[in-house]
Amino acid sequence: MKKEQEITNSRAVTKEVVAQVANRKLVARRHEQIVHAACELFSRKGYHPTTMREISTSSGINLSYLYKYVSSKDDILYLFYEHLHKQWTPIYSSLEDKNSDPLDQLKDFLRSMLEVIHKFKDEMKTMYSESRHLERDSLHAVLSTESGMIKSIEKVIIRGVKKGRFKTKDPFFAANIIQYLLVIEALRGWNLKDQYTFSRIVEMLEDFVLSALGVEFRESHCEKREVPLP
Repeated sequence: MKKEQEITNSRAVTKEVVAQVANRKLVARRHEQIVHAACELFSRKGYHPTTMREISTSSGINLSYLYKYVSSKDDILYLFYEHLHKQWTPIYSSLEDKNSDPLDQLKDFLRSMLEVIHKFKDEMKTMYSESRHLERDSLHAVLSTESGMIKSIEKVIIRGVKKGRFKTKDPFFAANIIQYLLVIEALRGWNLKDQYTFSRIVEMLEDFVLSALGVEFRESHCEKREVPLP
């Protein structure tokens, strides 16, 4: 806990996985191959049991060449996280539009995020279960990115409070709760799937979040749409 507090309290940081190959486009393609292979292996076997040789075989990259693109398995786990974060970066960026209605923004954000996380739910389980294996600099970068995403949610809540759309005394706490609730279907789906469809889970989470932010029930149900299963 102390380690994570120290990390999240520091300024935003990023990590670059250094390759021995100068061609950046080739490095990007190889990283994509490596991550694709690692995603399947980490999800099926776990991080520690998976070997670099297995990743090499699955990715189709010779083991000796693999080390030209990554220096360690920690690099691959970090690239795995980076790959997932890229899937929802545009969704978080949509919250930066200060001219849009905060309520509409948050509703669209919740639906879009729940859909993309549903698509990558197996990878999300791996992300949460294997994060403890990240080395300090990688964990630092991952938590810094996570803090930035929470900040985006906090900002739209603050704007919503100022415009009278939301009612909450602590936008930061509310943003953290929302960030956690986004993965509930991925982490708790085993206990929800027999009771609710994915569309129903999306509806109930939206209602739960908006009610917690003081949005009237009838308003939160406006323009409700069905969410198709991917």
